[in-house]
Amino acid sequence: MTSGASSHSPAVPSHTCARLLAAALVSGVAAGLIGIAMAFLLEGFEWLFYGVGEGTLPQRVQAAAAWRRIAAPAVGGLAAGALWWWERSTGGVVGVEAAVGDVSGRTGRHMGLLRPFADGVLQVLTVGAGNSVGREGAPRLMAGAVAARVSSRLGLQPRTARTLVAAAAGAGLAAMYNAPLGGAAFAVEITMLAGMRRRGVWLAVPVSLLATVVSWLHSGGRPTFQVTMGAPDTATLVAALPVAGLAALLGVGARSLWRRFKDHRLPDTWALPLGIGAAGLLTGVASLWLPVLPGNGRDALEAALVSPVTAAALASLLGVVVLKPLLTGLTLGAGATGGLLAPSFALGGSAGAAVAVAANLAGWQVSIPVLALVGAGAVLSITQRAPVFGTVFVWELARGPLWVLALMAVVSVCCWWLTSPLGLDRHIRPRRRGGPASS
Repeated sequence: MTSGASSHSPAVPSHTCARLLAAALVSGVAAGLIGIAMAFLLEGFEWLFYGVGEGTLPQRVQAAAAWRRIAAPAVGGLAAGALWWWERSTGGVVGVEAAVGDVSGRTGRHMGLLRPFADGVLQVLTVGAGNSVGREGAPRLMAGAVAARVSSRLGLQPRTARTLVAAAAGAGLAAMYNAPLGGAAFAVEITMLAGMRRRGVWLAVPVSLLATVVSWLHSGGRPTFQVTMGAPDTATLVAALPVAGLAALLGVGARSLWRRFKDHRLPDTWALPLGIGAAGLLTGVASLWLPVLPGNGRDALEAALVSPVTAAALASLLGVVVLKPLLTGLTLGAGATGGLLAPSFALGGSAGAAVAVAANLAGWQVSIPVLALVGAGAVLSITQRAPVFGTVFVWELARGPLWVLALMAVVSVCCWWLTSPLGLDRHIRPRRRGGPASS
């Protein structure tokens, strides 16, 4: 009897490890390149619809003529809706959640590349035109499709292939926002099934890191938002309590609202382009008052982080809190495909900043960017039912001090725990199979 050889499970063959390593490298690099491509594509669509060559989306909206501000989301929604109508009537697209949830492994091989990439372009077109829906679904879907194809070509086992698809989807998100830990957390906490997570984290982290490093060719490694946050102070820590309560209410309300809209969305008929176009028209009209409303919500959070202490700024923040979730729900209900991450952190960030601005107007000096991040992380944690992801991802957007990360973690976990008894997971948890891809 050989010493100890028979008491251990067989070692993984070296050729299997080599194939997995190759698949992970290709998937990570592809996710990073996809993130870069989607960033350029988004800028191109913004220029196309608003006719302004430079600046952020709110700056383009403000510089455009009033008729163009109203027409851009409507025309973009009409065009995207017509193409989605054709896509869905001819077979639709297999999403990441369906591929990861298919234990047979067949769905992952059948994702294809053309349809996921075409659907991703439509999602970016919708956001670039100003419609209120997240853009992160596009790189997740595309990166997941590449991972599925690579896994199939290299002959990976179905379980391993499904785990890689989930890891690549998170890497696509990481590359889009320069948030490697947040991308890995998304893959593990949200995309992977319960039985995958323990081993899946060892795949998700390096793939997200690789995708993020590749994306530095475009971002230069800079965080999405660059704001200054000082040392902790008692006033800000105390003000985090009402922010937590408000975030819990808004997170529960937004999650329920969006699920209701998606459950009762328009059928995939001629009503699809008309519905998305009508939702875009409402967004365009609202942009005449609030230029930060069009788009996915990234610019709304950026505005919240640097909000001045004025009554007008407070009114604008409250306008985002009321209108952003409603316009997002209408866009989803009309049948658009897109993410909910940016609308979630825009809602929470605007609410947190509103509390901070109100406190400062009352003579209580608190940090606006800190409370905006606290609110953004808490709402995202609730809408996604993922406190680790919500905290880490939002913190990485600004890369604040560690004490801010600790404060965000406490608030997000408490909000997630307090809202769990409301039955959110049972009643409005996103479907694992079917439905629009990457929604």
